[in-house]
Amino acid sequence: MAKYTIYHPLPSEILPVNPTNSGVNIYCTDLMIYELRKELNMLGHSTDIAYFPINSLDGKRLCIEELGIDVTYFYPIASSLWFILANNETGKFIVVDLQDSPGPTLILKRFSNFVLSLVGQFSLERYYQENKDVDLTKIIPFNYFAYYPKLVESVMDEIRDIRNSSTLDDRVFFLGNNREDYKHKGRRIREVISALQYLYPDDVRVGSWEKKLPPKEFWQEAAKHTISLGLPGHQWCSREHELWTLGLPVMLYEHTHHMGVELIPNFHYIAVAVGKRLSIGMADNPEEAAHQIIRTHKEWIKPENKWRLDNVARNGQIRMSKYASPTAVIPKLLQLAQLGYW
Repeated sequence: MAKYTIYHPLPSEILPVNPTNSGVNIYCTDLMIYELRKELNMLGHSTDIAYFPINSLDGKRLCIEELGIDVTYFYPIASSLWFILANNETGKFIVVDLQDSPGPTLILKRFSNFVLSLVGQFSLERYYQENKDVDLTKIIPFNYFAYYPKLVESVMDEIRDIRNSSTLDDRVFFLGNNREDYKHKGRRIREVISALQYLYPDDVRVGSWEKKLPPKEFWQEAAKHTISLGLPGHQWCSREHELWTLGLPVMLYEHTHHMGVELIPNFHYIAVAVGKRLSIGMADNPEEAAHQIIRTHKEWIKPENKWRLDNVARNGQIRMSKYASPTAVIPKLLQLAQLGYW
């Protein structure tokens, strides 16, 4: 049996988090590393958790002496939503990278003991276009999560009660970032929000940054609407994973980006075809996307489709709870990590 260490970044002046006594405000990766250690130990391996600070040189230096890593990057290095699993005997390691852009992967792929990266925002085409120096053979799709899963799970009963006792609002529901400076390659990432507001003012309840709500209030409002719309900020947003966890139906652009845990259109989510897409998933033609969102929405809210809508919500929730939560996903992580070969 092997000896492993899980290395997790730690922001300056922050203490390590133990899921057993931390309450509900705990990141998904903190939950994952404890479950990963538990699973590895059950398999007979010896596994430790080690924390490394990212606080020198304005957060631009990453140093893990045990792995021979000491690198200074151009930009501040992310201090959350990623970690390393290393084989103590060989010194080789993999990266689990849930950042919107795979920054940790870009930094660590230069080391000879880097084996592969499991990324939450997977798109080989995007990486090929934007990061041509990445070895695409070492990138594997993993999964994405709600940032604070225990917080979401703590309100599941309340959200179910709200939905069951409400007369549902049939308007398309989305409140999220559509600020002028929220752009990708010079284009507003969620420009379709403006198109929906302009073209279908009576059929939508959508809004930008100024209308965003605290998470619990957002979930309460989502529960009162028949369908919630999810829009790409990158390939994925934590918001749809929150809604799936709560058992609420989600409508998304058809996702062509792969995930480690299968996600089936019109079974786990309501799929919308919006034409040509840009690299992070946004629609190239916001007006066409708005038309398609409304057409699809009107079809799914028909009374004869209620059973299908209920099934989509149920299937999405089952997928999260049984296979895709930060703890349930660990067997898939170990499968993709291909332990024993490095």
